[in-house]
Amino acid sequence: MLVFSPSARYSDRMSEEDWTTQSPESAEADEEADRIDRAAGIPEPRQTSGSFVMSIVVPVIIGGIVLIGAFWWGAGQLGLFD
Repeated sequence: MLVFSPSARYSDRMSEEDWTTQSPESAEADEEADRIDRAAGIPEPRQTSGSFVMSIVVPVIIGGIVLIGAFWWGAGQLGLFD
């Protein structure tokens, strides 16, 4: 029986099951789905290659501008600029 204690090692609490391998049933289901997609003429999904700047930096900058504007507006509503 496994009893949790702060001194127990992490590996003692881990399951012995390997979650990184694909089961044979899952592999068969994937192959069947691929066969159905090919028969229906559905192409493989395109790999998108968005840059770090467009996917992370630009949205953060836009969000920052929006937050500054919202705080500025809220401060004006509270009369902090008078």
